[in-house]
Amino acid sequence: MKRILVPLDHSPGSDLIVEYACALARGLAAELTLLHVYEPPNAVIAVVPGATVAGEDAAEHAAGAAMLGRCAATANLNGFDHVDRILERAESPSRAIIAHARAGKFDLIVMGTHARTGVARLLMGSVAQDVLRATTCPVLLVHLHA
Repeated sequence: MKRILVPLDHSPGSDLIVEYACALARGLAAELTLLHVYEPPNAVIAVVPGATVAGEDAAEHAAGAAMLGRCAATANLNGFDHVDRILERAESPSRAIIAHARAGKFDLIVMGTHARTGVARLLMGSVAQDVLRATTCPVLLVHLHA
């Protein structure tokens, strides 16, 4: 295993996921790539007087870039001088993760899961579950507590 993809969201456990990935990558002498996929703003859900969709999109982009920067710093503290970072806007985070895994020929995906069940899972879906179903490379899920 030489390439590890680490999809991240804005969960408080993102640093923990990066630490797990760093430990694995160090033992395997593998490269790390951090990925954050954000969905376009939904105008029906987020209607704020005076805010534009473009402004919301720019804010999400900036927040994603800041989170990736923070997680790259965590990787640096764990012995990785260089970590690739990808920030992407896509309709489906799971499809984007799968596409990156295939295109980048990654050997492993390390990602978090909230392990939601019941109605919460039905309403929010599960990116991790979609990735598990569709990818051909191994996936390590890190359980993030609420």
